[in-house]
Amino acid sequence: MTRHRPFISIIAIALGLAAPITVAWAQGAVPAGFAAPPLPALGVNTVADVEPRVPRPPGEPCVAPLFAPRQFEGVEPVAFAYAPPAGCRGPWAKVVLEADFDVSAGRQFDRTAIIHLGGVNLYYGTTMEPRKAIAPAWHVERDVSDYAALLTQPGAGEVLIANVVNETYTGRLTASARLLFYPAAASTSPPAAPQLVQPISNGLAKLTKDNDRLARTVVLPTNVEHLALDVIAQGQADDEFWYDCVPDVLASDKEGRCGGGAFRQVEVFIDGQRAGLASLFPWIFTGGINPYLWFPVPAPETLNFTPSRIDLTPFAGVVNDGRPHRIEVSVPGVRNYYLVTASLLVWRDAGASSTRGRLVRNTLTAPRETTDARRVKADKQGLNGRIDTRLVQDGEVAGVLQTSHGEVATRVRYAMSFSNRQDYVSNDKVQIGRMRQLTRLRVDTRRTDPSGTATRREVLSYPLSTVTQETVTVDGTDQTATVDLTLGRTEREVASDGRVWTRALSNHVAPTAHGQFNRAARRFQNASGSSVQRYRLEDSAIGCYGRTVVVKDNAVVTARDGC
Repeated sequence: MTRHRPFISIIAIALGLAAPITVAWAQGAVPAGFAAPPLPALGVNTVADVEPRVPRPPGEPCVAPLFAPRQFEGVEPVAFAYAPPAGCRGPWAKVVLEADFDVSAGRQFDRTAIIHLGGVNLYYGTTMEPRKAIAPAWHVERDVSDYAALLTQPGAGEVLIANVVNETYTGRLTASARLLFYPAAASTSPPAAPQLVQPISNGLAKLTKDNDRLARTVVLPTNVEHLALDVIAQGQADDEFWYDCVPDVLASDKEGRCGGGAFRQVEVFIDGQRAGLASLFPWIFTGGINPYLWFPVPAPETLNFTPSRIDLTPFAGVVNDGRPHRIEVSVPGVRNYYLVTASLLVWRDAGASSTRGRLVRNTLTAPRETTDARRVKADKQGLNGRIDTRLVQDGEVAGVLQTSHGEVATRVRYAMSFSNRQDYVSNDKVQIGRMRQLTRLRVDTRRTDPSGTATRREVLSYPLSTVTQETVTVDGTDQTATVDLTLGRTEREVASDGRVWTRALSNHVAPTAHGQFNRAARRFQNASGSSVQRYRLEDSAIGCYGRTVVVKDNAVVTARDGC
C-alpha cells in the first residue's frame, strides 16, 4: 500500500502521545448473543476495539493452527499446510478464524494482510501503523462456517503481509492464525452451508486500467439450487483514495491527483451478462489522509474487511448444464490497481442429481453517470472550484428452477445511487480540499417455492466527508484534516411463515488531526488527533450492542458500552 498524495502529509516523525485520564463506565450488560471485545483501558494509544467479535455456540472448540506466530519481512507470500482437527470431523455448528497481529514501535506503513486456503480467502484486512513509542497489537475474527466444505480436507494455504524492514522502515510485523471448530450438538441441525466452495480469484487477482476484469471459466454441478459470490476488492496506490479521484482530464501524477473519477464498485458478469453488483465501502487505512486521525481508533473495518455476498441464484438454471461458464468480476474506473478476491458458493439439491431452469428476466443496466467539472480549473497552484459526480443504477435479475421439492423462483432487485462533491481552494497561502460523498445500495431478494414466499431487503449506506487544509506559516505549514465516516447496513427478512427478523448496524467515526511542519527542522511537530467512534448493532432476535470511544491527544479518555 502507498501513502496519500502530499496535500496533507503528517506522516514523518513518530511521537509517543499521552492524554488526560477520565473514567470509563459501562451502561448495562452486553446481551448474551453478542461477543464484546474487552473495553479499552483509559490511556490506550494503540488499538481500541469497538466492533464485536464472532458469537460462539456452547462447548469447547477443536483448534486447527494455520500458522504459528512469525515475523513477516519481504514481499513474497508465506505457505502453510492445513489439516482438519483430528477427531473433530463435524458437522460443525460454527467455524471461526482467529488471527493476532502486532507491530513493533518504530516507523512503518500500513500493510495489506491476507490469508488464503486452497485459493479461497479466509481473512483480508490491513495492519495498524506504529509510531516511535507506540507498538499496536490487535485481534481479528471472522465467521467462516460457510466455507466448511473447503475445511473438511487437508489443503495448502498462503499468508501475505508484504512488509519492508530497513534503516528507514523499522516496524516489524508478527502474526499468527488458527481455525476453531465448534461441534454441532446432536439435538440441533448444523447450518445449511454450501456443498461447494470454489475460488474464482485463486488467491488474489490484480485488476488494472488495462485489465479491469477477473475472469474464470467454471463447470458447476448439474444440481445447483443456490449460488452466491463472496467478493472483496481493495484499492491500492492511488485507487486507495478513489473517493478523492478526479476525471481523467484533471488528473496529474506530478500534482498527485488520481484519475478515473470518484466512483468505484464491483460488478459480476456471467457469460457476458451483468449478473450482480456490490458497493465498495470507502475503507480508510491507518496511513490514509493523516495517520494521527486513527490512533487508537481506526476507521470502520480497516483491520478486518467484510466480504460482499452477491446472490447469483437467478442464474442457477443457466450454469447447471454441466458445460463451461465464464464468471467475471470487474471494478470499473480502476486507474492504478485493485486487489480482488472472489469465491463462488454453491448449494446443491440433495434430492436430485440435476435441476433445470432458465433466466426469466435481466434488466440490470450499466450505471448512468453525470459528472459536472465545468466549475473547476487547474493551474500551477492546484485546483480551484467544484466537481459534482452522480450515478444511478437499477434493474432486476430473475430466474426459475425445477427442483426435487418443486419450482423455485428467485428475483433480485438492485437500486444504487451515488453522489460525490469535491470543492477546492488553492493559492500561495492555503490549500483546502473538501469532499462529501454518499453511496447507497438497496438489494431486494424474493424467493417463492411450494412452501410460500420469503423476502429479504438489505440497505447499505456509506456517507463520507473529508476536509484537508494546509496553511503557509512563517516557519512552514499548519496542517489539519477531519473525517466523518459511517458504515450503515440494515437487513430485514420475512420468512414464508411470516416471521420477521431485522438487523441494523451503524459504525460512525469522526476524527480530527493537526500538526505543524517546521521547514528549518524538516520535521513535523505538535502532531496529534482526537476522535469519537460510536458503534451500534441491533438484532431483533438477541438485542442491542453498542460501544462509544472518545479519544483526545491520540489516547482513550472515555470508553463505555450500552445502546
